Amino acid sequence: MTAPALTSTPPRNFWQDSNSSAVLAGLIAVIIGWAGPNVLVYSVAQAAGLSDATAMSWLWAHAIFTGVVGIVLSLRTRMPILSTWSTPGIAFLVTALPGIPFPEAVGAFVTSAVLVFILGTFKPLTNALGAIPPHLAAALNAAILLPFGFKAAQAFGVQPALVGAMIVAYFLVRQLSPRWAVAAVLVVGVAASAGLGLWHPAPISFALTQPQLVVPVFSLHATINLALPLTLLAFTGQFVPGFGVLKTNGYEPAPGPVLRSCGVASLGAAFVGCHNLTLGALLANIVSGPEAHPDAAKRYTAAVWAGGINILFGLFAGTFVHLMGILPAEALAALAGIALLGAVGSSLQGAFQGQSGSLAAPIIILVTLSGITPLGIGAAFWGILAGLAVYAAEQRGVGKTVQTAK
Repeated sequence: MTAPALTSTPPRNFWQDSNSSAVLAGLIAVIIGWAGPNVLVYSVAQAAGLSDATAMSWLWAHAIFTGVVGIVLSLRTRMPILSTWSTPGIAFLVTALPGIPFPEAVGAFVTSAVLVFILGTFKPLTNALGAIPPHLAAALNAAILLPFGFKAAQAFGVQPALVGAMIVAYFLVRQLSPRWAVAAVLVVGVAASAGLGLWHPAPISFALTQPQLVVPVFSLHATINLALPLTLLAFTGQFVPGFGVLKTNGYEPAPGPVLRSCGVASLGAAFVGCHNLTLGALLANIVSGPEAHPDAAKRYTAAVWAGGINILFGLFAGTFVHLMGILPAEALAALAGIALLGAVGSSLQGAFQGQSGSLAAPIIILVTLSGITPLGIGAAFWGILAGLAVYAAEQRGVGKTVQTAK
């Protein structure tokens, strides 16, 4: 599949290109994001002694700014570009933020945003991102997705009736209308949770979230201990696999504009207490695969819908966080795993198709799934690095064999 070029996209009409599958894909991506990584901000707030209002402002900034930058990039490129915050970054902040005054942390967020923008102007780096072979990008994507399939299987072991009903619904509806299969999973998951008495009812109030402006304070301590690691984690843990996901699905946007746009969005979000905003990796599969739209050239609409829905969720951040808590964790794990099942299959196929005897793809999958973090850098980066090294060695060996034969 040939993706639309960044600078020569013909005019299109978003409303004509969009369909119900695109809306649904955007909604599912946002639900999974809010049910999973987004709630990690509470762990950071609790560890660092931050107020609930600060945590809500963090979520507000993430949703609003990622929604806007995702919509802008998707409409501009006509590619399904999803933005999110740096999940490795939020996990890092659970242990790194305590002890650092929040205004200094915000200063580090500002510094990191500027660094990401600068990275987007560095041609050798952006060229390297675009040069990753497609089958290795597919292997990296498979390794990122497989744990969500494992979690869905584990959820079945805990709640077999609930998860079993969701799985059966998926495969039954998929035979009739693939575009509605994931929607059926969501509906059955909600109904089965209620029928089996697995709800976690809580009072829900609809109220607008109020962002809190934070005046940044810049310090060498926060720069070294927060800004530099956050920048490294954003690049290795989000941008590298994020571009790999897009390439796997047939889209190759110019890395520079994406990095710079995320840097600008991160700068705005920092002033209301949010760390790096990056390119989506895991959730991008939902809006860039066949389920989002049968026409690859129109899947950008799913990312636009995701951005719009994310903005809506952000405006009522507290309300939607509590709504996510009503469903049992097993239903949410099953929804994520089943929604990503097609992407797992296509990624594994792309990783090994036409690569008989090559060990590069298996190395990427094994290293990434190992979860190793040497130097504090995520396993996805080490996985693609190891795979590229093996691939280069294999190509060199093939070259020598050819020369010897001649």
